[in-house]
Amino acid sequence: MPDAQTRHTRGLTVVIILGVIFFALLALLILHSGKPKEVAPQSSETLSVLSIRLRLRTQPTANAPFVATAANGEKLIVLEDRGAWVRVQDDDGMTGWAERNSLERTSERERRLARYEAIRKLPALSALVSARTPLYAGPGIFYPIIGELTAETQVKVYTRDHDFYAIDHDNQIAYADVDAIDVSSAGTRQVEVHTDTTATDTASSSATATSPVPTESQAPAEPAPQVHVATDNGGVYSAVPPGGTQPEETDRVLPRYPMIARRAGIQGPVVVRGIVRRDGTIDNVEVIKDLPYGLGEAASEAVSQWHFRPATYRGEPIDVYYTVTVNFRLQ
Repeated sequence: MPDAQTRHTRGLTVVIILGVIFFALLALLILHSGKPKEVAPQSSETLSVLSIRLRLRTQPTANAPFVATAANGEKLIVLEDRGAWVRVQDDDGMTGWAERNSLERTSERERRLARYEAIRKLPALSALVSARTPLYAGPGIFYPIIGELTAETQVKVYTRDHDFYAIDHDNQIAYADVDAIDVSSAGTRQVEVHTDTTATDTASSSATATSPVPTESQAPAEPAPQVHVATDNGGVYSAVPPGGTQPEETDRVLPRYPMIARRAGIQGPVVVRGIVRRDGTIDNVEVIKDLPYGLGEAASEAVSQWHFRPATYRGEPIDVYYTVTVNFRLQ
């Protein structure tokens, strides 16, 4: 039997060995936890440049120096995403920071082009650029600039979105400030609203009475032939197809001339567009070219009450877009 001294020595040895093992395990744990975790590599995302020219900057700020530029349609590889800014790499290997709203994913591009295709099915109105103006990717100045129009340029206007016209630009849709585009009234029905500057509210009210369609000698001239091919836009035609019959007004309400507009001396054309339905009513009336002091509202309100003999195609009534110009004249 070992004596007490031997048992004490053996116990101390066991304690030391266990202590060494404990500290060794603790050291391994500390080393393992301090080692940076490996992140699984993510698949690189590619974005297309939406603006005319995009500057790649050294830092994610608008005032940082730029190191390279990318053109519209160029594809860039995303290296880091910080929300409003992304760090990208071009085909030459140059890297820099770019604003995210100037780039688009493939899915975003597909949605934009689909929206453009729907807009392009609307009837186009002839227009003239009255002043040099930028073109935006969307209806607002916060969208990237994708082009520019010079004065006296002929353009096609499809629709109005707030204070911007959607126009045809290089077989795509771009947006321009309505104040820089003069929408022509050529090729549309014309309605004249006359009054003198001393007209009373009573006279204005009497102008809203329902009136029959003018006789042939008084009727407005037929619109010029459509130069674009009519297409079916969700059941609504942009124009009556060849061989069909145009919608004919059977009953219309003359727009009132707002007193505030007369007092301000405001006159000129308001262009209104709607859809003449198979039952002869008109809806979806929108103001394409507006004037201040309630003239656009007065025109759309009156046209919304008109009734028609519907357009036909192959002997059947159809829904078709209808555009009319209301000319407000002071006398």
